[in-house]
Amino acid sequence: MLQQRAKAAQSSTAIADLIAHAPSGVNDGKGFVFMSHTGEVYPSGFLPFSAGNIPREPLADIYRNCPLFLSLRDPSQLKGKCGRCEFQDVCGGSRARAFALTGDTLAEEPCCSYIPVPQDQLDRRA
Repeated sequence: MLQQRAKAAQSSTAIADLIAHAPSGVNDGKGFVFMSHTGEVYPSGFLPFSAGNIPREPLADIYRNCPLFLSLRDPSQLKGKCGRCEFQDVCGGSRARAFALTGDTLAEEPCCSYIPVPQDQLDRRA
């Protein structure tokens, strides 16, 4: 639905406004953490990388400063079509699924069927 609205938008400003007000998609490391019974903190229950341990470090410090969390929240680090997608700030793809199928948490979402609009077409809308 968001993609259809963006397609109908007449300018890059309208697309940016649409994206800014859209609900968040995938939450791996974006406002969400998974904590094990031993205090290990993960970006989701499906990513097997511990970002820290609560008994050793405050949760806020882990979430704000751990390189793993920082990379997951930085859409400029996404690769493949996720890195080119105009909806990367809204969706970002499943980092856990990308890791499971490619071994890289920042790889493109392997199950996404959306094909990003080429940048030159986005520029022409402005």
